[in-house]
Amino acid sequence: MFDKAVSWDDNHTPSYLVGDFNGDGSEDLAVVTRTDDRFLGEINNELANWSLEDPKEVPIPGKKAAEQVFPPKPVKAQKTDLLLAIIHGVGPQGWRNREARQTFLLRYALGANMAVQSSRQILSGAGNAKMPLLRGDTITEKLGPRAGMIFWTGAKYAWYSPVEASK
Repeated sequence: MFDKAVSWDDNHTPSYLVGDFNGDGSEDLAVVTRTDDRFLGEINNELANWSLEDPKEVPIPGKKAAEQVFPPKPVKAQKTDLLLAIIHGVGPQGWRNREARQTFLLRYALGANMAVQSSRQILSGAGNAKMPLLRGDTITEKLGPRAGMIFWTGAKYAWYSPVEASK
């Protein structure tokens, strides 16, 4: 899928997660990958078979920033970047299906204590926090000092932290 552009990096714990991240009922795969400097041109190519995104730059649906029409900032992978690769599954075989081709490379998305949580788990623990619309499983983690999650907006992956939302 990514050919030689990125390779699995098993130095991160966990180095992969499985869940239904886009909420379509098929199992998806998230894998920690490392860029190969020789293929940065291919990784950053706007015609690549994947979407290269920074979840922190994706507006959260329902927030003011999402209502404004701004062109997205271009995301470029750099030498030795760690990227979270997400492969959306197809049908009962999920990400193992040969037809699974919808893929994403997420920059600035790897944190500590990464875990999969269902939207039901997230919403039940939210209390009074105004949460974004969740379509599937989330990847909870701690990025720097902030706990939060990566979630599917219906078109892209976004980062949400209740701490940032309360500001």
